[in-house]
Amino acid sequence: MHDMWFAGKIIVCLRDKLNSVAAAPKHIAINTALSPFTHVTEESLRAAFRMLIEKEDFKNVTLNIKKNKAVIKCKRCGAAASISKPIFACPECQSADFDINKGEEFSIESIEID
Repeated sequence: MHDMWFAGKIIVCLRDKLNSVAAAPKHIAINTALSPFTHVTEESLRAAFRMLIEKEDFKNVTLNIKKNKAVIKCKRCGAAASISKPIFACPECQSADFDINKGEEFSIESIEID
């Protein structure tokens, strides 16, 4: 479900970007990022995107997905950690009481049009 929502957001941004381009592009690269706390896998986002892109009839579009790291800060010991997969306890003191300071679920970092 999240994967379709994220793919839909990409399509909306792509449509908006293409409205400001005079000539038909030869290639489009969409650069996105997923955090460790998203409920979307790279594979499911690609599948949802392929399905929506076919309906829109866009050609020569590449979806690049990178995995962002998240930063957590423990409320008990104050430790900060950069993580690449979900965790449920502070790596230092094992407390489950921490904040996610950086870990946006999904972002469209750029759309490159050639």
